[in-house]
Amino acid sequence: MPNISATFLNNSGSSRRWVIVDLARDPNAPPVIFNDFLEKDESTPELALHSDDSIFGKAVYQRSDGPQQVVDVSNGDVVRMS
Repeated sequence: MPNISATFLNNSGSSRRWVIVDLARDPNAPPVIFNDFLEKDESTPELALHSDDSIFGKAVYQRSDGPQQVVDVSNGDVVRMS
């Protein structure tokens, strides 16, 4: 299985718990790849996401007090979460 990597940045303005899920690996039971707190302007380490073409992946993120957001991810992206 080819993977890409991306980091996710807490751009919400305050400390929050974030859950990030890799939607491309298994859409019926997508794995959680991050579930922890991030301080304001803090990033996750590089996270591996499945990619059928080694270029693009798909993830969903949700902060503890917000709705889910689906994002398309390219290799090396920094995803700004708010």
